[in-house]
Amino acid sequence: MTQSLFQPVPTEMVAAKMELRDRLVTRLERQAVRALALRKRRQYHPSPGVNLVGIGIGEKIVDDRPTSELCVKVLVARKYPRGKINRTDRIPAAIGGVPIDIEGVGYPKKFLLPNQQRQRPVPAGVSGSLTFEAVGFQYAGTLGVVVVDTQQPGVLYALSNNHVLANENRAAIGAGTVQPATLDGGRPVDRVAALDRFVPLVYNNEPNQMDAAIARFDAGIAVTREILAIGALTGSGDPTLNLLVRKSGRTTGVTEGIVRTVQFDVFNVVYEQGTVRMDDVMVIEGVKGSFSRPGDSGSAIVDPQGRVVGLLFAGSDTVTFAIPIRRVLQRFRVDIAT
Repeated sequence: MTQSLFQPVPTEMVAAKMELRDRLVTRLERQAVRALALRKRRQYHPSPGVNLVGIGIGEKIVDDRPTSELCVKVLVARKYPRGKINRTDRIPAAIGGVPIDIEGVGYPKKFLLPNQQRQRPVPAGVSGSLTFEAVGFQYAGTLGVVVVDTQQPGVLYALSNNHVLANENRAAIGAGTVQPATLDGGRPVDRVAALDRFVPLVYNNEPNQMDAAIARFDAGIAVTREILAIGALTGSGDPTLNLLVRKSGRTTGVTEGIVRTVQFDVFNVVYEQGTVRMDDVMVIEGVKGSFSRPGDSGSAIVDPQGRVVGLLFAGSDTVTFAIPIRRVLQRFRVDIAT
């Protein structure tokens, strides 16, 4: 079965992806007892046996070269020679006539960490975190994009990840956000916003739709609706295969990438409270080196027309994972501030 990359994804391709996902999820569920035990001992890294990263739809790669053939894409932490894999763990070359491609990308992990300055007025694409008083430690993420309340057009929020603005469900509503982040020297005097809402994360192979939170800007804080070093936005859009995108993040600044896989279900993303499964996300590959690094979590993914198409939440050694933005906007009843 050969399918052009420039046509809509056929239903049989989606069905094959879902069938393979369900087979592999059953294997993961058998490991739930061990995962829970590890969580109780605060050992959150998946075992070497948990090699599956996730499943989606993308372009088949042969000998490091793209083939222009659409396939079910399976990403693994490490790709082993077929002869060294137990027969029961092997992934077939095709399913229902649909080809399967396997690629090693390293283990995914949430992105938080190194360097940026205080910015006033506050733009998006800059260092931000909860206050030290709210969490008891220093860290850094990215305030991804400024959004506006659809019911109250004058109310602006910073949109980022739950793990950036809500400390993985543990922050209290109203907890302060500082810019720059505490890891970058942010102090109480640098407070710019307060946690307003977040979507709770669930762990250990329970499906999530997003890692997202919004913080309402405090009265008197000057805010620009632009993303630092990218500029003004035009709205929101949907991610498509081979779409050229860019982001402005706290650690790596502005980088360009290409959406290589869509409708991707990613497993075993390492968070502080356990491993997270995130369904129906996009996979981005950097054009020149890494598209993102720790500290870029929460960055907005922007297409060439200035539309936000995704919200960055995690990455591995070679690829970045982002949530389609329209799902997030609908959940919080907000729009991109333009």
